[in-house]
Amino acid sequence: MKRVGLVRTLKGTILFLAVLVAVWYVEIFPTRIQEAGARLPELAWLVAPGIAAVSVSAAPIVIALVLFWKICTEIGRDNSFCHKNARWLSGIGFCALLDTGYCAVGTVTLEILAGSPVWLLGTAVCVVGLAIALAAFLLSHLVLKAADLKAENDLTI
Repeated sequence: MKRVGLVRTLKGTILFLAVLVAVWYVEIFPTRIQEAGARLPELAWLVAPGIAAVSVSAAPIVIALVLFWKICTEIGRDNSFCHKNARWLSGIGFCALLDTGYCAVGTVTLEILAGSPVWLLGTAVCVVGLAIALAAFLLSHLVLKAADLKAENDLTI
């Protein structure tokens, strides 16, 4: 795949993911939380705080998508291996770690407050978040090394 096609595909994927995030955080999560509150009246007091808590977890996802968009822009400029991309990949890794930690805290909180059986799903989400963070940090390191090699190669004629 040529660079232009790759960048279009990646940016299209980012837009698709942004739409999915919007649908999940605007429609699906609030609806599910409200349904749980209606089904379990003793937990109705958790509906508003639950929606607010889940909404906060969207921020690192949006930040990571913006950073990924910036990386794709640099790839489009034929500047894949640069220090900016390495820094942005680290940012994506930190966003993944932050959201993973937040998810872990939320899962434990739901278990304690409501006896909710979401711990298995929460654990799976945390494992995926850790895998994304690990991949982002690893790629950041590799891009940084490649940028250093590129800079050294540019000095050699």
